[in-house]
Amino acid sequence: MIHAKKTLTVLIAVASLQLSLAAEGKVVILDYHTFLGNGKSNIDYSEKELAEDLDAMTAMGYKFVSLDDAIAGKIEGSANIVITIDDGNHTVYPAFKDVFEPRGIKPFLFIYPAIVKGHVRYALTPENVKALAQAGCGIGAHGYHHNPVTDKAWEKDPKDFMHEIKLPGPALATILEGPEPTMFAYPFGVFSKRAEDALALAGYSWAFAADGNVVQVSFDDPKLDHMAVPRTITYRYNRKGLLRELQKLNAYSGPPLFEEPASAPPPVSTEPLSGAVAK
Repeated sequence: MIHAKKTLTVLIAVASLQLSLAAEGKVVILDYHTFLGNGKSNIDYSEKELAEDLDAMTAMGYKFVSLDDAIAGKIEGSANIVITIDDGNHTVYPAFKDVFEPRGIKPFLFIYPAIVKGHVRYALTPENVKALAQAGCGIGAHGYHHNPVTDKAWEKDPKDFMHEIKLPGPALATILEGPEPTMFAYPFGVFSKRAEDALALAGYSWAFAADGNVVQVSFDDPKLDHMAVPRTITYRYNRKGLLRELQKLNAYSGPPLFEEPASAPPPVSTEPLSGAVAK
């Protein structure tokens, strides 16, 4: 009898652990930029390429979730993807209407407002930004002029450094006629401890870095740095590589979802670019 009770206790503990692991939400945060489709930049996709890749991710079993739901712990399992889009290029609006919205995907947009408020020709208009927010896209800050907030930037000009952190929140609040954003994405994906501290003092709850690594994020992880959450930059030349990494993470073993190239094309550029260059 005692042995049976011990066995039952162990089985209950194992089941509870399995349930806990199943419920734990993990997410890969992808970082897109522009959708010109002219082949001139490695961080630019055509709408066709974007649609193909999103559909391949869905076929692997991934779900597209919002950044807010991921942070709030409203996701389960590890096959989750958050779409973020940096800068605020004018191509974001048609890509949302043509590609993301029909698939039920609501990207989180990190915008540097100088180009929006300045009505720069390659930027979203204030009306576009408001329409995207009303459609359910989250809006966060991406600096003000898209200048880096590294220690080197601080040493060069502390005033400009602080402007990148202090100015975008009020500017976006004015554009959206709402509260200041609480999320910030580092220009060029790079950051510093000084920037992390300054963002926290400025009222930001979360800040996001970015590089080419595919990383699963658990917002429940107590060790996660709220001011340096990793994201994966989507380089066009490495589309198939990204899909392969996602396939491995989700242990997909179905039919081939994409053709392997005979040889990888040489990269045009592997450095993240600001929206200002994608004119």
